[in-house]
Amino acid sequence: MDIPLDIWEIIYEMYHDLTSRIKWKGKYSTSFPIRQGVRQGGILPTHFYKAYIEDLLIQLEESNVGLHLGTNYFGCPTCADDILLLSSSDEDMQVMLNTVNTYSKEHQYTIHPTKSVLLKQNQTSSNSGKESLSAWELGDMKITTTDQATHLGLTRSSKNENMINVDERISLARRTSYSLMKTGVHGTNGLNPRVSYNIYRIYILPRLLYILEILPLNARQLKALSDFHSTFLRNIQSLPVRTASVAIYALLGALPLEAELHKRQLSLLHSILTSENQNLKEILIRQYRLQVNQGTFLERTESILNKYNLPTIEELWENTPTKINWKYTTRSAIIM
Repeated sequence: MDIPLDIWEIIYEMYHDLTSRIKWKGKYSTSFPIRQGVRQGGILPTHFYKAYIEDLLIQLEESNVGLHLGTNYFGCPTCADDILLLSSSDEDMQVMLNTVNTYSKEHQYTIHPTKSVLLKQNQTSSNSGKESLSAWELGDMKITTTDQATHLGLTRSSKNENMINVDERISLARRTSYSLMKTGVHGTNGLNPRVSYNIYRIYILPRLLYILEILPLNARQLKALSDFHSTFLRNIQSLPVRTASVAIYALLGALPLEAELHKRQLSLLHSILTSENQNLKEILIRQYRLQVNQGTFLERTESILNKYNLPTIEELWENTPTKINWKYTTRSAIIM
């Protein structure tokens, strides 16, 4: 993996002779040695796990089962210990499950029985009538088929997926705002509106918009998000209900909700273009050049680039700016 020796030595020192103990009601248990596993919530464990299952991902790709876009394989996108298996064939999906189960037994780890579910999406009248497997198995365990599942914080559903996620984001943002009220994040007799806005921008807005930049939101869904956004900003300034939206944003130097989403979409585009994952970049540029992008993230992003007179995706691919320069360029273009 081309990891320098000094880095290996640091990792070794971090985990060599590691012990732990349990705290319960103010008392501690006797220390016991840690023989296996990594620190939960640490910075390095996600990288350790990816290295641990790299051979599994290679096996899945070399088995030639799962989804492809042209010659590019994307049958098992993975983030830390979350593996998503993608296949258009029931038989291929079972083969992939068998591969995962065999690997887990060989490497002596257990796959969570209730967190592993199967979700069918994009079923049409032409393929819904096809004969399919009655049940999928992961070793001795039957995989539950569901119409809704959560992956990396995004709720995937066979129907109304966008609205479900928008409702969940608004609900989470509202709960967060309520929890911050006792600190003075409200209108009359609260914190200075600019201070409240900074708290909102750091703690509430990221929860409101988390992962929504990848979804094709319609006007109704954008309005629901915008209503929460503008209402909160109006309340922390103690402004009347009839106050114009322009005034609500101008007094704080805030951006409209749609502009905040545009910032995140352009940031995601830059992250893909600068990613070390060559397969991901090749898929993006392939879809762009073949114009297989109707209703997709690519189409929405290209529209945003045109709106703010920014370089095209092709131009950014050929001459990708640094993260800091791109952040400055996009923000300057959006606020003008």
